[in-house]
Amino acid sequence: MEGSAAALAGWTPVSLSLAQGELAIEWGDLRGVRFSEPFLHQTVEHWAARDPAPLVRTGRDALEALDREPSLDPALIIFHVSRCGSTLLSRLLGELRGVLVISEPAPVNSLLLANEFATPDALRHLVRALGRKRFGDERHYVLKLSSWNVTHAERVRQAFPAAKILWLQRAPQAVVASMLADPPGWMKLRRDAAAVRALFGLEAGAADDESFAVAAVAVLLRAAQKLVADLVLDYADLPAAAWEKVATLAGLAPGADDIARMARVACFDAKDAAERLFAAAAPEARRLPPDLAAKVAETLEPLYASLALPGASGRDLRPTPRL
Repeated sequence: MEGSAAALAGWTPVSLSLAQGELAIEWGDLRGVRFSEPFLHQTVEHWAARDPAPLVRTGRDALEALDREPSLDPALIIFHVSRCGSTLLSRLLGELRGVLVISEPAPVNSLLLANEFATPDALRHLVRALGRKRFGDERHYVLKLSSWNVTHAERVRQAFPAAKILWLQRAPQAVVASMLADPPGWMKLRRDAAAVRALFGLEAGAADDESFAVAAVAVLLRAAQKLVADLVLDYADLPAAAWEKVATLAGLAPGADDIARMARVACFDAKDAAERLFAAAAPEARRLPPDLAAKVAETLEPLYASLALPGASGRDLRPTPRL
């Protein structure tokens, strides 16, 4: 294994699966590729389209063997409720020199769903493999997890006890409205009982998308109540909180030029790799039908309020940054 592991130094785990009761990791040679897209899977897809080189498959023992390679532990781990500005935040932090951002890595999702294989050691080795020092200028590592990963927060904390933890949320009415207008990938799994149980611990899918969105968000907010976060932010705090609070939490000290660059990037749609100006949804598009709004108010808003910092504004409009 030592010889084959050495050949993979600097390679990136791009997928993980269970094969015949064992973990299988596929590695891609992304040396020379910056992880600059909004999500890691976009970087992998673009790389694969340009350079269809074969992947190398190994067992989980390669993760431990390769952990000897120069890697970073996450300085900051971002948990979030979904549709709350987490992609904007991670992209702003990625504008800072020496910061490596890994956003919603699919291999981590797959590992967390692998149950007994998702030990703190395995999780640590996988996250560090994603945080390899491939260019030599990486100094700080920010890991932005998928929204449902907060249900595994204790396991993540065991893997990286020294990392700072951030919880990001948004007014539930706006979260649910956004999910229904543009459903996240996991909304398509509503009728898959096994997937719903694995992701959210729910015993059955809801009768409709509206009920499922409310039930899933409730799971995330309840999980966040158990999260010992170093910082709680709201969508309304962005983008300024990225350089005023989060950078400091992650051990960063952005200068005036850094802040100006981050403010400029905040003007664009965070989920679009191209520089497309951000356009907020019209107020009527964020307005839920009365019955659903009442259900969200009853089920989700108390959970949201219990997590909010005292004195939070509760506003749900992204401030327009000054360039």
